Amino acid sequence: MQTTLQGSDLTVAILMDDLACAKDIAGALRQQNILAHLYQSLDEFWVASTVQTPDLAIVDVTKMSQGSIQFRSHPKVVDKSLCYAFFSKESTKILLQSTLSLSPAGYLHHDSSLTAQVLALVGQRTRELRQDRERSDLEVRVQRLQARSQRLLSERSGAEEFRANFEFIRTLCAEIEADSTRQDFTHSLIAKLEKWEAIDGYGILELNPSGQKLIGPDLVRKKYHPFPSLWLGQANLQGIEPFAQEMGTQVARDLFETGPVLVKISSGATNPDFLLYVSFHEERMADFPWDVLEAMLSSSLRKLRLYQQLPHYASHFLPMWEALDDMDRMQKASFDADVRIVSLSLIPLTDVAKRRPMNKFFWSSFFNDFFIQLSGRLQKSTKLSLFGPWHVMFFIPKESVEAETQMLQSFVKQFSYWKFFEDTAQVLSEEMLPVLKLVPPSSAHYLRLFEKEFSELSLRDEEKRLLINRPSSKRITV
Repeated sequence: MQTTLQGSDLTVAILMDDLACAKDIAGALRQQNILAHLYQSLDEFWVASTVQTPDLAIVDVTKMSQGSIQFRSHPKVVDKSLCYAFFSKESTKILLQSTLSLSPAGYLHHDSSLTAQVLALVGQRTRELRQDRERSDLEVRVQRLQARSQRLLSERSGAEEFRANFEFIRTLCAEIEADSTRQDFTHSLIAKLEKWEAIDGYGILELNPSGQKLIGPDLVRKKYHPFPSLWLGQANLQGIEPFAQEMGTQVARDLFETGPVLVKISSGATNPDFLLYVSFHEERMADFPWDVLEAMLSSSLRKLRLYQQLPHYASHFLPMWEALDDMDRMQKASFDADVRIVSLSLIPLTDVAKRRPMNKFFWSSFFNDFFIQLSGRLQKSTKLSLFGPWHVMFFIPKESVEAETQMLQSFVKQFSYWKFFEDTAQVLSEEMLPVLKLVPPSSAHYLRLFEKEFSELSLRDEEKRLLINRPSSKRITV
């Protein structure tokens, strides 16, 4: 199987146990280079679509329920983030009544026009997604133009002040992230706020474990304003809800001499995890980019939560020597092996880092960010092994290799490698994208492949050196 995936970017899931009908639909989809994922049980589809929402789901009306599970109760059906169509045959069309009150993208009926129906549905969904992307792109462009207009209208001193504030925020958040690996996020944040000379007071509220009360850290600091515990009357299970935020703000107005600024710090939930109230007397702080501080503190909190989850994925990692043994055992099993091996070569990236020694590459930060994010995406049955800073080998169960490879392709392309260089502008044009490829289950073959990559790299370096040192063709006259 090739790791280079072809065809449409549209992801389609089919939920039905009639394999003949599913084959007919899949055949129509292949005309548009779309490979669909087939699920034969509602509970299997439920879990898969919760983890990753398909662009389109085709649901047999016979699969509307399974025991106590009902399709209409799926969270992404309820919040209308799942696009779906219903399929029926002559013998099952009476079950279409179970789809009443739902909002499908269309209906498919098994007859001679099924292919045309599927193609029309795919075309409609593709246009919708394209329009969504175009609208999103336009919104981004408008935001950029607005930001650019504001910068052009600002005085140079204002721009310099913003740059200084941004650098301050970036340094502050970096220090909080570093400290948070040794202590909790709240105490790391408080230590930095206490040393911030431009502010004269601050306070923090967060939910207690039950989510029914807002509490503040129980400590004494010079600038810290302790909050009383606030009972909310109901559990906040998705972060601090708006009504609870309003309660906290009302109390904060009484605690602070001047009206404080509210900074909402979120780890990715619907509502914030922390409410940070900051007061100041200096007039210049009124123009401080509090929204940037909020976004970057939230980013730091998300990174910390990912870091804390890393031990849960320790089972993913396989020692290098065991990985080589596993390759040879799989070679003996031949076609009976139930695992496929995919190699991710980081040599293009490490080569750029090696060739630019004056432009520091932050190896540890890259490793942490790359593998923490990747571990959160890998299936638990997938194993990986590190071969130095050059290669990562993935041992993927045969039945998951297509989905896992698609995920790896997408992840590798979207990851921002350039941001781990000290001077990012120098490397934006460099080719540093890692390479994915399937490799045969053989330690000897893999080691030859490994040596070949380094030989080719050495040849390219030698060619560049010769070009640089080639003597000038100009003739010297004595």
